[in-house]
Parts: sequence; C-alpha cells; structure tokens
Amino acid sequence: MPLKPTHVLETVLYARDMTAARAFYRDALGLELLRDWGETGLVFRVSAESVLLVFDPTVTSRPGRPVPAHGADGPGHVAFRIDAGARAEWIAHLAALGVAVEQEQAWTEDESWRPGRSVYLRDPAGNSVELITADIWPESP
Repeated sequence: MPLKPTHVLETVLYARDMTAARAFYRDALGLELLRDWGETGLVFRVSAESVLLVFDPTVTSRPGRPVPAHGADGPGHVAFRIDAGARAEWIAHLAALGVAVEQEQAWTEDESWRPGRSVYLRDPAGNSVELITADIWPESP
C-alpha cells in the first residue's frame, strides 16, 4: 500500500492585520486561540486534529526564518463544516456581529458531490470563508 497522509493538520490563510484576524476567528467563528506569535501570526484550534494558522505574509515570506519562506497575495479560501441544523443560527450570529454573508449555495447531489449547503463570507483580510453543512465530496471509487 502506498504511503499517504492521514488528514490535514494545518491550513494557512494570510492577513496583515492580526488584531482584526484574531477578533474574527475567535469571536465570529468561535475558534480557540492557541498561540499569538505577534507580528508573525496566530494559531487557532479547529478540531482535535486540525489548526488554522493566520500569518502575515510580509513576515513569513522573509528568508532566513526557521522554516522555508511562504506567503500569498490575494484572497485564500477555507471551509469549516457546521451542523446542518445550526445554519440559520450561524447566519443570525454573523449578522449580529455585522459580518455579511456574501453568498449561500445549495449543493444538489450528482456525480461530483453530495447534497449540502454553504454560507460564504469574507474575513477582514478578504479571504473566502465557507461554512458548510456536510461533507459534499463523494467517496473514493
């Protein structure tokens, strides 16, 4: 059997304003802040097996860091799974915080994906954040 990863441990989005990123991911999405690395970035616990890193690309793209330089220009995307029964509550929660829903999308089952519903919004850095009610991706053949 060939070697393959077991799951995604980290996902990275890039933002230049760590104060706004901290407030959004902690307050609007309810993620636990694990580490605040000052100008470098933030680490949020998503689940027992995954974290979201929000890094400032002007810092992480500098050469000579302990890990290879990396960064991105333009908006990224991340999707968080939510309970289907909590979708309306999420929308109300976001509205109460002044976070606009950019788009809602219903996924109907076909050969590409399974049924589910997505709510799309933007974080303060312009990254696309999706809240999705199901694992829409089909099983492997």
